[in-house]
Amino acid sequence: MLSEEAVLLVACLAVTALVIIALLEVVWPSRARHPRARVRYRRPHATRSRDARPAYRRTAPEAREAAPRSGPPTPRRVAEAPPAAIERRSESVFARAVAPRGAPPPAPGLGPPAGALAAEPAPPAPAPAPAPAGLAPGPIADRGPADRSLPLEECFALYQDKRYAEVIARAGLALERDAEVGRRGPTFPHEVAALWSVTGLSRQALDDEEGARAAFEAAIRAAPASERPTYERHLAALALTVARQLIARADTLPDAAGADRSGALRNAVRWLRQALASAPNDATLQQALARACAGLWDSYGQFARALIQRQEFPGARRVIREALAEDGFPEERREAFGDLLAATFSGEIGQLTAHAIRVMQDEHEREALASLERAEALLASVPTETLTPKRREEVNRRLWWGYTKLGARRVASGEYEDAVEPLFHALRLSDANPEQQDEARAALVQALDGVAEARAASIGRLLKTGDRDAAARESDRLRRLLLEGIELGLTKNELTSALTRTRRVFEQVEPSP
Repeated sequence: MLSEEAVLLVACLAVTALVIIALLEVVWPSRARHPRARVRYRRPHATRSRDARPAYRRTAPEAREAAPRSGPPTPRRVAEAPPAAIERRSESVFARAVAPRGAPPPAPGLGPPAGALAAEPAPPAPAPAPAPAGLAPGPIADRGPADRSLPLEECFALYQDKRYAEVIARAGLALERDAEVGRRGPTFPHEVAALWSVTGLSRQALDDEEGARAAFEAAIRAAPASERPTYERHLAALALTVARQLIARADTLPDAAGADRSGALRNAVRWLRQALASAPNDATLQQALARACAGLWDSYGQFARALIQRQEFPGARRVIREALAEDGFPEERREAFGDLLAATFSGEIGQLTAHAIRVMQDEHEREALASLERAEALLASVPTETLTPKRREEVNRRLWWGYTKLGARRVASGEYEDAVEPLFHALRLSDANPEQQDEARAALVQALDGVAEARAASIGRLLKTGDRDAAARESDRLRRLLLEGIELGLTKNELTSALTRTRRVFEQVEPSP
């Protein structure tokens, strides 16, 4: 029987042997007797099932013995799913991509909920929800020979990552290619519409409102009838957002920036009308358009009044005529704008006559006559219905006064020839006022007497030199002046002196046989 010391020695030797064997196994592992034993400890690749719970693929018996391949795993295609399942997936991707955060995706074919568009505008780029489980990025389906695969899920993933420029570039190429292939193969309108919509959302996020509007309109045109309300709501929301921004900008502009204010409101009206062309029954858009139009008409009126106060009459007329030419201008405002238009004519004519009187006092009579002639031409261009009889009489009085003062001034200085023309103008403008006629007639009679006397002396000198032809031409011009005065209302009694001198001249130029 072994002693206690021997037992301890044997135990120590056994432990030492086990340690040495374990170390040798680590350094030089032996071949496993059971190859399948290691598979039991290797965790398979996890995927996601349709209900979003983790699922694991079972390795086929043939693949268990094969060595794993290097490189990324091949994405699972969805082509094996039936067409109805593909369509449901596409609708789910789009609905989640375009729904506001925290709101369920709208059901296809339903219009916007009551009051949805009347709320405050959503941010330019709505935050999309996570991609539906079970859809790997890549082509939607294998279309066969005429491949019409669209990168809808890829663009949606880029949109989620806020890579908007890449979405626009990728979707643009795909849609262009799809349009070319569409001439030869079948079409898939729900996918095309969804891709256009994601493009519109990306452009909206990049503050490209015009591009976003064009993309949403393309989505509406491409979408099936049951899905169009979804894209119409997007276009309406975009139009409301842009219109409210433009109206808010117009409210912050000062009075001096009337053109910019009217321009901003005009753009808001244009946006709302374009949205209503695609969604004509949207009550929120109709109400917003009515408010924007009312603000636009008020802006036009305020801007025109400010220009009239600054005596910028041609600019005020342009603003008023632009307002009157706007589509949908209300008839109840037409009379008020007509009064503003009449005020621009009378104001500018008054400005020209005042300038004529001012320069006339500075001995610039030719400049005064040019101003009066411009004012008279402006009055002749005014439509009859623009000026009321009272306003037209007032304008005539201003012109008459300027012409009469200029003619009387020239008569007083002995410039009879130069005084005749403005006095003729004054007499034409004073048909309805006897007092004005009397004053202008008296000055004109005096001017014609002076002209007859001067022409008689000139004709006599021509006859003495033997230039009978030149004398005949002078006498003919004098006769025409007297006949024009008679046509304007001068009587023979008033022109007795001028007619007597003219008769003597004629007798000298054309002696009786």
